[in-house]
Parts: sequence; structure tokens; C-alpha cells
Amino acid sequence: MKRRDQLAVAALVLMLAIVGAAMFATDDAQSPQPTPIFITPPPGLTYREAVVGHPSSINPLTARTQADRDLVALLFRGLMSAGPNGTLLPDLARSWAASADGLTYTFTLRTDARWEDGQPVTATDVVYTVGLTQDPDYNGPLGATWQGIKATAVSATVVRFTLTTPLGGFLRQALLPILPEHALGDTAVADLADSDFSARPIGDGPYRITELDDSHALLAPVGSGPSAGGSGAVVDATDAGSTAGATASATGGAATESVAASPGSQGNIENIDLLFFNDQAAALASFRAGNSDSIGGLAPESTDKAGSRAGARVMRYPLASLYSVVLNQRASHPEFASPQARRGLLAGIDRSSILKTVLFGRGTVADVPLPSWAAAYDRAAVSTTAFNASDAAAGLVAAGWVRDQSGWTIPNGKSHYAIKLMTLNEATNPIAYRIAGQVAAQWRALGIEVTLQAYGSADYAQHLSSGDFDAAVVDYQLGLDPDVSPLFLSSQVAPAGSNLSGVSDTTLDGLLTSVRTTSNPDARQTAVTALERYLSTNVLMLPICFADYQFVIAGRVQGVSTNEIADPSGRFWDVLDWRLASDG
Repeated sequence: MKRRDQLAVAALVLMLAIVGAAMFATDDAQSPQPTPIFITPPPGLTYREAVVGHPSSINPLTARTQADRDLVALLFRGLMSAGPNGTLLPDLARSWAASADGLTYTFTLRTDARWEDGQPVTATDVVYTVGLTQDPDYNGPLGATWQGIKATAVSATVVRFTLTTPLGGFLRQALLPILPEHALGDTAVADLADSDFSARPIGDGPYRITELDDSHALLAPVGSGPSAGGSGAVVDATDAGSTAGATASATGGAATESVAASPGSQGNIENIDLLFFNDQAAALASFRAGNSDSIGGLAPESTDKAGSRAGARVMRYPLASLYSVVLNQRASHPEFASPQARRGLLAGIDRSSILKTVLFGRGTVADVPLPSWAAAYDRAAVSTTAFNASDAAAGLVAAGWVRDQSGWTIPNGKSHYAIKLMTLNEATNPIAYRIAGQVAAQWRALGIEVTLQAYGSADYAQHLSSGDFDAAVVDYQLGLDPDVSPLFLSSQVAPAGSNLSGVSDTTLDGLLTSVRTTSNPDARQTAVTALERYLSTNVLMLPICFADYQFVIAGRVQGVSTNEIADPSGRFWDVLDWRLASDG
């Protein structure tokens, strides 16, 4: 992996943590309530969604905002798409095959896939898109994942990927939305984000943009041809045998929530109107006034306000968004070198209480950096650490910490020790800030002196990347694959990579590499189980909880099913099945 791409991985961790903050922004109680703007929907069954933020670069490789990613999910497709319960299904691909050694993947594309301008989607477009991620001038978050992978157009409808080492999660990488070479071939990679294409893209997905300005994006269905994503995807019957292996996933497991249809005439959505708002308060006002059919990503208290609208219901999407306390385990911080000390600090955190009070119970307590709803999670292998003040103190004592009436002294320390707990400030990420406040209070209850350090995004990122911190609350967007090697590999210690804790452990490196490079499903599960056992036994981070994505929808919206998602835009996985009651 090139150093530039390692930096991109670290930047992505921080970027997503900060972007996620905007999704959970709290209402400003001092700000005047905005007046809702009422928009008359175009003829037909139009679904309207309130979105916080505005599009900036509608491109799979350069998307900057959640609005960008939402539009990308509706306008573009990848070789594979998300299926129910975390499974993967062929999308642009009609079928795929993998070599026994896991080094070659061959995809056969659908012959009826078309770009919005009528041009066919070909293997050349796939090769072109992968090449963009590997270009030295590409500084986006996807560069690291595609290094060392060669894409070759065998024919117009066959593309082959050759890997230098097996990647257990490669099929999930094939979710990468494809770009049209004929529309972008003359655009320099450095100019891609702000190109004319990224302002008004040509897609191959189920929808196309018919109107776009700073206030909204109106999308209409493309019409005939293969659909993108969700259970509406078309799969040729002749390919049933070759695609059977593609429908299996190592990351499924969450129950799918379906909503029964309510009385009244219904029909499939004819148009989607994404309404863009500057802040959460304005978007919430739009939904509560009945001007939009849905809203998502609100702070927990605002979700409850949205859910109080007559007939509304809250959909909970399992999202691999992990809030964790990262302990600095570099040589400069010997106080955290012992597993007993780390386990003691974890035992001093009431994670269930944090989940209840900060996230209003919408999520799951974390024991390892893999959610318990994931199919790869092996409950029997995970050593849990319960909240217990006596156990917490015993762990610290076992690690050589000494307590007197005034506080704790760490091994070889000459004075009482004070942990500096770093977090993003409340304006940047209120959830992380609130979690940090509760962790600090609970550690103080153990007699540990704690100083809370809240920073803006730039200073926070600088302290993390330089290793200039004791402990830090970090919001990780992990994705749905159990490969967490960027978080712990010795080669990824920040600032060269995204191993923020600085842990360097050759045994752990071997376990991480095994998960990353094992493609056989059974063998990979064995590798994941071993990794979970090691991570939970050695407590290499202090995982707090996984936060669900909350999506509030009006009563007239039917056919929506929850699913495991890697990004909030994943809520559109089954959009082709959504329906509206015409009398709603």
C-alpha cells in the first residue's frame, strides 16, 4: 500500500467521523424556528425526503456530503449490489466466478445495461473506474482499497480482476459504482470532483435527475431495462447456477423489518424529490409540517420529535458506526501497556447506560469492533467485560496502578495520574462529545482524575495523527466486512495509516492478515473467530457502542425494509419496492 493511500485511509476515518457529526447535529434552541417551504409535487406519485445538507460533487469517487452519497446511490450501480440481510447480489454483473486461489475474479456484465445517454455499460467502463482510484492524483478515500488490483477488459462484457494477494472482502469492493469513460475520458483526475460531470452526472442507475438546484433534486425513473440495487434487481434465469455463489454473504444476520401495507390505493414511486436544507431544524420542520415524507440521521431527541407526527414510524437500520475509546499504546504511554489496565478502564464504563442516555437505546453495546448483529460475529469467542467498579479497580491494581485517597499513581509514576480524554467538540460531533462526558464522569467515580479536551475537527485530527493524546473518543465508520486491519496493523500506525492507538503486535498482525486474505467462507469465519477472541481478551480498544441509523417515514410510505448498511445512503437498497398511498 502506498503511503499516500495509507494517509487517505486515516483521513477517511476522521472525515466520516466528522461527516457523521452533521447527521447527528442537535437543534439550536436559541435559533428561531424556520418557516416550512411548501412545494407542490409534480404529477404522479412523488416521494419527498428532507435531507440535511446540499450536493457538492455527485460522483462515486469524490462525493463530499451525505446528499452527494444519497444521489450516487440512486444514479449509479456497481457490479454487485446490496441484498437482504447483508447479502450481495449481482447488479451490473450477470454472473461472476472466482479462481480457487482467490487471486482472480471474472465478471460477466449484463448486455442490457445502459448509461442515461443510451451508451452501453461495458467492461472498459469498469477498468476506467478502477484506474481512476489508482491514479496518483486521486486523493479520495477509495484509493487504498484498489491498490495492487489489475482490472482487464477481456471483452465488452467480461472484466477480469487479478489480485496480488487474496482479499476475503473483494466481492464487497465490487459494490463500487461504475463511471462512464466516454463521458469522462478527457477529465483530469485532479479536476474530477468539481467537473461538469460531477455537477450533473450521467448515471446507469434506476433514476435520473430531471431538476437540480440548491433547494432540491427531482429524480425520475429511467424506465425499462435492468434496475439498480434492492430486491427489484433483474437476474437472468439462465444465470441462476452461476450466480448462486454470489448471493451468499459473510456479513448478513440482521433481521429484515418489513412494514405491512395500510389500506388505500398504492403504487410504486414515480418520482423522488430530495429536498435540501441548511440545518436539521429546517429539515425537521419540513417533515413535521407534512411537506416531506421522510427524514433521517437526526439526533435521538429530534428523531423522537419527527416520530411524533401522526402516522409516522421510525425505521432502525443497523449501521457499522462504532463509538470507541482509543487508548494511546505507544511506548510513551506505558500506563496502557497492560491488558489488565485496559480491561480495568473498560470495566469502569457503563456502556449500557451510555447507549440508553446518549443514543436513546438505538444501537447495540460493542465488545469488539464488529457488531453483534453481523453474521461473522461469534458470540462464544468474545470475552465480555461487564461494568463493575470493583473489577475496574482490581484490573488497575493488577497492572501496577496504586490508589490512595487522592487518586491513582501509574507504575513508576511520581505523582497522581490524570487521563486527558480527547473528543470532538459538541458543535462538531455532539454524540461523541456526550459519550466522552459520560466516560469522564464514570472514570472519575473510580477516583481517576480526568481532563476532558474538546477540539474542532482540524485540531482533533492533528492530535490523533501525531499520537499526541492519552485517550480519545473516536467515531469509526467500519463498513460491513469483518476486515478491521486498518485499525490495528503495525504497518498502519498513524500518521502513516489509520492505526490511531499505535499498537504494534506481531500476533495481532498475523490474525488481521488472515482475515484480510482468506477468501474461503468457512476458513475466513475461523480466522474472524480467532481475531475476535484475541481482540476481546487483550482489549486493544475500549469499544462503547454501535449506533443505528434512524429513518423516520410518513404513514403513506410503504414497502420499506431495513437492512445492514455501511452508509446512510444504503437505505435506498430496496427503493424500487417502495410504494406510496395515493390518499396519504
